[in-house]
Amino acid sequence: MTELRGLLRPVTSAWCSTERLMRNGPLVRSGALVVGTLWFLYAMLRDHPGGPRFGVEGADLVLTAGSFAAVACFLLGLVLHRHSYGYLAFLASTGFGVLLYAVAPSRPSSAIAFACVGFAGAAQPLLRSGLVAAVATVGMLVVVLAEGRPAGELWTIVGMLGMLTGIRAGRTREAARQTEQQNLVLAERSRIAREIHDILAHSLSAQLVHLEGARLLMVSGRTDEALDRVERARGLARSGLEETRRALATLRGDIPPMDVVLRELAEEHRLLADASCAVTITGVRSELPAKAGLAVIRTAQEALTNARKHAPGAAVVVALRYTDSWCELEVTDTGGTREPGPLATSGGGYGLVGMRERAELIGGTLEAGPAGEGFRVLLRVPL
Repeated sequence: MTELRGLLRPVTSAWCSTERLMRNGPLVRSGALVVGTLWFLYAMLRDHPGGPRFGVEGADLVLTAGSFAAVACFLLGLVLHRHSYGYLAFLASTGFGVLLYAVAPSRPSSAIAFACVGFAGAAQPLLRSGLVAAVATVGMLVVVLAEGRPAGELWTIVGMLGMLTGIRAGRTREAARQTEQQNLVLAERSRIAREIHDILAHSLSAQLVHLEGARLLMVSGRTDEALDRVERARGLARSGLEETRRALATLRGDIPPMDVVLRELAEEHRLLADASCAVTITGVRSELPAKAGLAVIRTAQEALTNARKHAPGAAVVVALRYTDSWCELEVTDTGGTREPGPLATSGGGYGLVGMRERAELIGGTLEAGPAGEGFRVLLRVPL
């Protein structure tokens, strides 16, 4: 088997390279088809020793008509290869090729069978290309055995089947490569969607808090305080633009120091929620990979946003712990007031889903659920 694979490898490699070149270059493909067609007709119809077994007139008629019919069906198969019935032309051309293989043993009749099997394998599903290969294989095998041809001609059949196998393997690899590229595109789209959600949820929800407060103050006639709220909302819009720039830098892998980011988020939470937010960092600080650092930042941001939504006034503790192989982020709150905040109904509920997706993509885990009277989010990412 190893020797057989070694013999077939040059044939399949040469065919795959030729087929790829012909598929990618229209001029090369057209030129190769013209040259190949002319060569086949010349080799079949020129004077050659060891002609057919019947009369000269009959031989000329069969060779001429069969050669042109085989070429015509082959070219028709190339034109119709995208249609469901296109393989029928390859089947007809293969049949003519087998007939010529039996009538003119000294001429390269098997070339048309090789061409039909190769192009059917490259253009048709396996079932149809396999049918073309089966017709060529069985027909040529019957001719070899019935006419007592040399056993060495069986290698022609083996080479043809090896060529079909190589072409089908190449198509499988190409399909797998395209599927992998599509998966990468979808993964990148999901990543960008998470970033957009986090930016909007963090920036716009904070602005909405102040605008809602301004509306309530204006209804009660407290315009000065309402104006102060509007000014804060404008400042948040400006900071939202800065956050967008930071997010773009983060997408490029430019992660700022983790302690600096967490303290900035805590300070922002204190200003927005008018509640305490403590940050603790323990363990030997290690540099996180870009994706892990992004997951920690976005999880802390989402957890604080959820605290403002569902537990207004709650005291929050953000704890970052480094161990030998893990980095843990824990965000807990004390529950706050019993009434939900003004943002409790905002958003689409994708925050926890996005946090879990981030954790899974980097081999980490995320736990989120009630803790006493409050809520707890625990993210563990590998270092």
